[in-house]
Amino acid sequence: MNETGLIANAEKFLDGIMHSKVNADGIRDFKTFMEIYGYLQDNLDKLQDLRDTMEIKGYKAPYRSLIRYGKPSAVEIRADDMYDISRHTQYFRMKAAAKKNILDRVKSSIASHKIAIGHLEEFAILKCSSCGKRYRGHEIASAISEACECGSSKFELEANSEGVYRLDIIKYLPLSGEYMVRMSELSPLGRDAFRKIVRIIKHEKRGIVKTFSLVVKVLEDGKWVRKRVNLDARDQSNYEKEIRQKYGHNARIEFMQVHRTKPAIINDKHVQTAISLAYAKFAEQNAGKIFDEVLNNFLSNKNKLKLYDEAVKDSKTQANRIAVDIDDKKDFEEEFLYQKLRKEKLIDKNGKKDEELEKDIGTRKKLEKSLFVDMPQVVILWDIIRYYLLTSYDRRSKYSGPFPNLRPSLDTNQMKAFEDFDEFVVEILRDYFHENIMYIPNIKSVVSRKFEIENKVKGLHVLVNTSASGAAIVHTAGKLSIEDSASLFSVTSREVREEVERFKTLGKPQTKKAKKFLEMIKK
Repeated sequence: MNETGLIANAEKFLDGIMHSKVNADGIRDFKTFMEIYGYLQDNLDKLQDLRDTMEIKGYKAPYRSLIRYGKPSAVEIRADDMYDISRHTQYFRMKAAAKKNILDRVKSSIASHKIAIGHLEEFAILKCSSCGKRYRGHEIASAISEACECGSSKFELEANSEGVYRLDIIKYLPLSGEYMVRMSELSPLGRDAFRKIVRIIKHEKRGIVKTFSLVVKVLEDGKWVRKRVNLDARDQSNYEKEIRQKYGHNARIEFMQVHRTKPAIINDKHVQTAISLAYAKFAEQNAGKIFDEVLNNFLSNKNKLKLYDEAVKDSKTQANRIAVDIDDKKDFEEEFLYQKLRKEKLIDKNGKKDEELEKDIGTRKKLEKSLFVDMPQVVILWDIIRYYLLTSYDRRSKYSGPFPNLRPSLDTNQMKAFEDFDEFVVEILRDYFHENIMYIPNIKSVVSRKFEIENKVKGLHVLVNTSASGAAIVHTAGKLSIEDSASLFSVTSREVREEVERFKTLGKPQTKKAKKFLEMIKK
């Protein structure tokens, strides 16, 4: 397929996805689940084929062909040819931009589909109608395509109480790669929330040295020659030895630059953008539904604020009717507002607002920030924390889940992202959205404790009850009661206590033979 045809087909396919709305909120049975899951999985397969084809054809670096032959010398160009060269250059630049944009859109669409499929797999448990075997997570795809082990292809759908998912965000994902359009649809507060989430999940790991770039002075044929050298950082301490082995004992290093890798919490820019957009829009829509109800609980005088809002609206309308330019409009607006507020006795002659009104305006502004900016951040951080607590290191390493490209473990620098948890927002989520969430003051220590325990059980082949283990970690490191911790992860208090006791014996010998062996070693 030629380049024009490939771009046209990709755009047609993506536009088709845009017009086929996916709403997974109301999944109740296996048939509905299969329709949505199968549609997304088919799209993902086609999108990945498109991406591979485009990368083979050079869409990843489309401008390279423009500079391959260099800029022609002015002597070689006749004045009559300047216009043709400029026109041809512009044409090829447009082609290169089209290639870059369509590949970027395809990659964004792939990221969105992976997120959507991950949430669906976390939500569903497929139960075989014949033998009763249950499939969950990454097992769902193989069960659907290859049928159950017993040969049956009939399944029943159950909701996974231990899963980390939000089916509500799927409709807000840029499934057709139109992330720029989705960003433009956000309110100013929604854009603030989006940027805040991106900063959090881009929180980078402390740099690990990957390569060295050096300028080396070497003696060749009696002359000193400078050479640029790139070395892999497998053996960081012996780069000088490696240079002298390669160029002789006279080699001298004049300049060295260290290149580090800094992987983020979610280490893919398209996933970062898509998931931030979805959570920001999800929170914006939900916050809008309950904002007035929550605000009324904190207002000193609801009527005064209502009169103030009407005065602001009327002042803008009057100013728009008579203003000629922007400066005049602003002056008229301020004058009309002053007169209306004076009439309602909401402002004095010096321009000072009524105390109750001033307080309520400030309260509303703070509430807007809490619900529209802070709430999306709390929701996604809570989901990521629960995913870490409810999964093993191996599972996070091998399977994408609801957060594709999520790092299987974090360093101390990245764990700082979990420090900013707003207690007021947590209470709003509990009271108005009935979220199963609790405020944990030292949430960072909970995440840290999870990784410590994973390191201890690594290689021990210990069977872990992940839900009870997560609750036990929240109880011990987060200082919540056993009952509250158990309710967060839908387990019993007894299971939590058993895991707490197991934590105490991790890494310690359990049998008499093991204890005796350790005593012999010490001697």
